[in-house]
Amino acid sequence: MCGSLGGLPRFFNPRIIRYMRKSASQPDYRCLLPWLGALAALLLTACSGGSALPGGFAKRPLEHQLMAEIALQRGEYIISAQQYLSLAQQSDNPEFARRSTELAYDYGFDAHALASAERWVELEPDNPDALGYLGRLYVRRNFLDKAWEYLDQALPPLEQRTDASYTLLSAELSAAAHPDRTLKVFERFNATYPDTPGITASIAGLAAQSGDLARAIEAARETVALAPQWTEARLWLARFLLFEGDRTNAFDQMAFALEVNPGLEMEIEFVNLLVAAGEIDESRERLERLNSRYPDDPELVRARAIIMMRTGDLPDARANFFSLLADAYFVNECFWYLGQIAYNSGNYLQAIRYFDRVSAGEWLIPARLASSQAYVVLGDPDTALSVQREFAASYPKNAFDTFSAQAEILADMGRVDEALAVLGTAIEYKPWNEDLWMFRGGILGQSGDFTESVEAFRRAYVLAPENPTVLNALGYTLTTSTRRYEEAHGYISLALQKEPDNPAIMDSMGWVLFKQGKLEDAREWLERAYDLFPDPEVAAHLGELHWEQGDEDAAINIWTDALQTSPDSIVLNDTIGRFLK
Repeated sequence: MCGSLGGLPRFFNPRIIRYMRKSASQPDYRCLLPWLGALAALLLTACSGGSALPGGFAKRPLEHQLMAEIALQRGEYIISAQQYLSLAQQSDNPEFARRSTELAYDYGFDAHALASAERWVELEPDNPDALGYLGRLYVRRNFLDKAWEYLDQALPPLEQRTDASYTLLSAELSAAAHPDRTLKVFERFNATYPDTPGITASIAGLAAQSGDLARAIEAARETVALAPQWTEARLWLARFLLFEGDRTNAFDQMAFALEVNPGLEMEIEFVNLLVAAGEIDESRERLERLNSRYPDDPELVRARAIIMMRTGDLPDARANFFSLLADAYFVNECFWYLGQIAYNSGNYLQAIRYFDRVSAGEWLIPARLASSQAYVVLGDPDTALSVQREFAASYPKNAFDTFSAQAEILADMGRVDEALAVLGTAIEYKPWNEDLWMFRGGILGQSGDFTESVEAFRRAYVLAPENPTVLNALGYTLTTSTRRYEEAHGYISLALQKEPDNPAIMDSMGWVLFKQGKLEDAREWLERAYDLFPDPEVAAHLGELHWEQGDEDAAINIWTDALQTSPDSIVLNDTIGRFLK
């Protein structure tokens, strides 16, 4: 899993966030190219132009295959995916369906990959690779019953499955799709195959990622009861208990794990738990004792550097990362963390130099995003955009990961049409990704195109009807841009049922009640939202309600306070301008 950006600003404008997550046996088809030059020229023209071949010439499987490989060589990846899909659908050869599925999946074209995988399973219904691809893609599509059915078939026979069969699958699925969806799939596994440690351990991790700490603790307890010697499960339980505030039991679990599996790895985990508990002095003392027992061990140097960075000792952290650069295994990780240290110290140019030296591994994509963000902070969005575009061109299989960042930079530069075009490309890759539709709706709303904004949020709702962020976005936008207040109230109510303590949703509820003329009910929700989250938009709403109720002094006081921290808030300034002309 990639490390977070730590203290780095994350992409996605907060205003927009409000509305918002090759086979070895495969034949090498490129060997056909040298001896089909004439046909290649003809097909290349058709491929690049997107028009029908002249003279009523009908494309047969061989032509689709050749066009696909030519497009791939030219970097026209979606055309290649389209041609391979056509080939897979026309041919009864499962190798073409395999090739189509793998290519579309590798480059991130989910719709093409799903259609290809469905064809592959049709041709080879017992092929575990085909079943696995189809199950994974159904998770992304949010067809979770189908996903479970195919994933279960793709796994080894029940008697051959290990705990790792489940934990590896859950890790892969949660990295590629929403962890809450993967959690639902694994709850189905748990209901079907109860008392399986690999399943309960997966549920613990997925529940934690989904924000359900109670379920995470419950599943972790089940896991250690089923597999008492599984130290990793005890580590998770210790962390979860600490987050819940149960320090005593957290350290009891950690001590047991250390007793069962003594050694440097568990000692480092103990120090990490001390840091998380705020026991900084004790964590440093324990590190020093470890250093005397394991002098210059690179894993200990790495752990010490990360811990020092987390505790704010940046010079010591920097020195440890520099010393670790001598070990080639840690080079990319070291440059990633050195970049974070420089960024958080305000040395953005140095941060860029470090980030740009990350050349591989799980830190590559976040390093490029962070480098681009540093250019934004330096006031050079054009270079920030170039960083993203060059990365997408150099790493086409990771191009999708840059699209949201590109769109945000363009939107903040006022180049809304270009931002929407980039998002259109992203949606072409992953049309079922509700976050992209949410982002599109947010940009359209900011630009004043509320009709299209509502339509984008409706598309997100169709894809994820239980997502509280989607429900809130649709309800709030209907409230602010239409008079369909009853419909808006329904969506916001559903969102509140799912996240009753979310201040953004409370604000939306208060505002739709205000629009319905239910001022006292609105005031209760807006005051609760403002107490939890004194955002300028909430301040604008609460102030307007006070003004409407005749308490102009209270309104002015709230607006004045909000201006102190958010002088550039568009919503706040527009609201004040309407009442204090």
